[in-house]
Amino acid sequence: MVSSLDYDLIIVGSGLAGLRGAIQAARRNSKIRIGVISKVQVMRSHSVSAEGGTAAVLFPEDGDSLESHIYDTVKGSDFLADQDAAERLCKEIPDEIYQLEHWGMPWSRREDGKIGQRAFGGYSFPRASYASDKVGFFEMQTLYDTCQKFDNIEFLNEWFVTSILQSEQKFVGITAIELSNGNFHTIKGKALIIATGGAGRIYSFSTYALSSTPDGLDMAYRAGLALKDMEFVQFHPTGIMPSGILITEGARGEGGYLINKDGDRFMKKYASKQMELAPRDIVSRSIMTEINEGRGFKHETGVDCMKLDLRHVGDEIIKQKLGGIREISLKFSGVDPAQEMLDIRPVCHYMMGGIHTDINGASELQGVWAAGEAACVSIHGSNRLGANSTSE
Repeated sequence: MVSSLDYDLIIVGSGLAGLRGAIQAARRNSKIRIGVISKVQVMRSHSVSAEGGTAAVLFPEDGDSLESHIYDTVKGSDFLADQDAAERLCKEIPDEIYQLEHWGMPWSRREDGKIGQRAFGGYSFPRASYASDKVGFFEMQTLYDTCQKFDNIEFLNEWFVTSILQSEQKFVGITAIELSNGNFHTIKGKALIIATGGAGRIYSFSTYALSSTPDGLDMAYRAGLALKDMEFVQFHPTGIMPSGILITEGARGEGGYLINKDGDRFMKKYASKQMELAPRDIVSRSIMTEINEGRGFKHETGVDCMKLDLRHVGDEIIKQKLGGIREISLKFSGVDPAQEMLDIRPVCHYMMGGIHTDINGASELQGVWAAGEAACVSIHGSNRLGANSTSE
């Protein structure tokens, strides 16, 4: 056992939530020592896989409004969201979008030079700020580069955190395994942020990275912390067959159609106004209804599926705005979406539940906070709208 490390703040997880927390702490106090610990390299965090956008009201002069974003978020949650938390998210995220821009985030642009925003399911106005179809990669790179400016942020990559240590109902440290050599460490700390993401790899058909296992939730539960809303698991409508890799909602935001074996855009039966851009839970249930009623296609693996049609969108728009999707489709299905329809079906994509916190992210154990998908203050209720996860 090696017991040589000591930090003022320990952050477990190096995705968007973990990196943003590290930057904020370092900006507030340059004297505190911050340790960011992750079982993978930073740019292999699952946050890198976010594709479509980050939701924010940037241009109210164009007709959007803060009230509309709040309402859409609460309505999309089946009215189970904590409305104070939803309001806080929607109020604070516009400043974060511009902060990322100032740190070097390469947002896609409108013709007038303003940050580009696309339509997403469940929103009454296009407000998903995007960077082609690789928003997570670019946000991660921006935050990671920004972290390098602070001498008091230290990264421990490929370390596996195993448990939370406490004394007299206060956080005092963690235990971790250094994966490169198997050494077991106790790491002392004054405060902890758990930012380990969701647990989607408990499902076989999942958009999550293979590393997205419930380690953070598990160690929190073993430390006596409550988990909340764990029954609410989101299935994204469009996981590509057979891998389950995500086809971004931006593909439908750019005009993609969902087609059954009869050649119909079947969403007109379930959401005649929003069509393919209805909230994810509605679209996923609609796809499964079509499949269960015999209107699905049979994939070569024997699994029933639907088709996503992007052919009419056009080769140039696909190359410009959905280049990553084209690359994924060619690599994992051998299909060019500009030429052929894609085989898709609902896939595990997000967990609304997590470690119970208050609106500031504090857990029930003194000195322990949670952030991002690992945390739960019921911002999303029973269903998260697309582009609200990177916002969170």
